[in-house]
Amino acid sequence: MLNRKNTTTNETIAVVDHEPQRKLSIARPQRLKSPGAGSSLSRLLNILELFSLERTTVSVQDVARLYGVARSTSYRLLGELCETGLLAQLGKGVYSLGPRIIELERLLQLTDPLLGAGKQVMKSMHGKARNRAILLCTRYKDRVLCIHHVGAETIAFGDEQLVIRRGRGLPLPLFEGAASLIILAHLPLHQLRSLYGANADTILAAGLGGDFPSFRRHLGKIRRKGHARTQSAVDARIVGLAVPILLGQEILGSLAAIIAGTPEEHAQEPALIALLESQAQRIAEIVSTV
Repeated sequence: MLNRKNTTTNETIAVVDHEPQRKLSIARPQRLKSPGAGSSLSRLLNILELFSLERTTVSVQDVARLYGVARSTSYRLLGELCETGLLAQLGKGVYSLGPRIIELERLLQLTDPLLGAGKQVMKSMHGKARNRAILLCTRYKDRVLCIHHVGAETIAFGDEQLVIRRGRGLPLPLFEGAASLIILAHLPLHQLRSLYGANADTILAAGLGGDFPSFRRHLGKIRRKGHARTQSAVDARIVGLAVPILLGQEILGSLAAIIAGTPEEHAQEPALIALLESQAQRIAEIVSTV
């Protein structure tokens, strides 16, 4: 978590993850592959992995340097993405995300089964989201995304307002936070083995175990409990609670609540978890009928 001082009000604003952890972090994409590897399609789509909040435009030089290809190859790959509308050229050799992504976003809003079910069910949760945030999340590769949010953008704790910096579409760390951990706890064994092999150091740093058996035991405890709860070791003012959204044995995502770490809210946690469980079940039932 990061703290900064509001110079006009002397109010401390705490910038927190949607679920507390040792520090504010944004999930990073997996290491990029060279466009020379894999199929023609994968070579093009790998370029989209370059875009982030920190990198909103990409240049021909960026692609050539990061992937180790000739400038002519960079121009060709970027040009093909422009033709599809996935990129747009801003100037000579400089590119941004393109209008086709906006079109796909609208299509996703209208047709995605999990998002549609979540919106339908979460309408009824506004009354339970005063000074709370309710998040619908799903896994994407090595990250978790919030795809829908109802409730507060800030959480009051005494005289302070804690700003939740985990909005829709922002990638969340896969190994930190209740919304992520409950998804991990329900992944198949072969996927957990693969994730551990690629992220052993990150898993150790997150306190989830120094070897695969201990990692699996840690997740097994969460799975048997039926929900995940996280509270920052640095700032105990924010608590994350999450339950799985299951379609049979398949994990579709998670439904999470972000609340203040007060005694009053702690007393309400069992009721809130029960609410999350019932609503997660409703979401799964709606998805199953699509």
